[in-house]
Amino acid sequence: MISIAVCDDDKNVISSIKEAVNEFKDANSVEFETHTFNSGEKLVESSLKFDLIFLDIEMGGIDGIKTAHLIRPKSRRSRIVYVTNHSELALQSYSVHPFDFVVKPFKKERIIDVLNEFMKYITDTANNDPVIQLKGMDGPLLLNLRNIYAFEYTGNRRITVYTESETHCIKGSLSEVFSLINSESFTSPHKSFIVNMEHIDKLTGFTLFTTNGIEVPIAQKKLKEFQNEFSRFIKNYIKQG
Repeated sequence: MISIAVCDDDKNVISSIKEAVNEFKDANSVEFETHTFNSGEKLVESSLKFDLIFLDIEMGGIDGIKTAHLIRPKSRRSRIVYVTNHSELALQSYSVHPFDFVVKPFKKERIIDVLNEFMKYITDTANNDPVIQLKGMDGPLLLNLRNIYAFEYTGNRRITVYTESETHCIKGSLSEVFSLINSESFTSPHKSFIVNMEHIDKLTGFTLFTTNGIEVPIAQKKLKEFQNEFSRFIKNYIKQG
């Protein structure tokens, strides 16, 4: 069962999106469960987790971007589609990695296009979930690459691997780890760190923060290169959905 949330303070928009979702569900024999919310506050208060969220940016109360930041800690795997009157506002949202943008007013076909892309995305993800084998302290350690947030070199050929809620200690150097990673999502903003850009929450000066609170320094001489690399990553991420 795929769980979808539609959050908008315009009931007509909610109705239009639900209609498109139901039409797609019937045409493709897909099991969708749709929940609707008329404010960001109500979406944040929900205890449910969603696979796909259609989220209005400009709402009374907390706006869509703030709402996305508040729900990310409990719904890290949710794909967010911003629905907005002004597409340029969505560009402020890179830190929550939007799946797509829908500009109002929209036709039903636009929502169906998003649903088609989403179904392709989850199918591709299920069939291509890369695993990396590392040298754990007690033997081989297998980790899903997408679930790794950062690597930190702590000296004496010891590296701490950070996932969402766990840490692991492995042997080796960061250069050896980088040679094993076949992904454009990873970058090294500092000689002691490798970071998965999928999990970057915000940048502040010479520091970046991951969505689970890891604080990573950015070397001064690498700042411009890192900013350019992260910008390219965000543009490709949005383009690929």
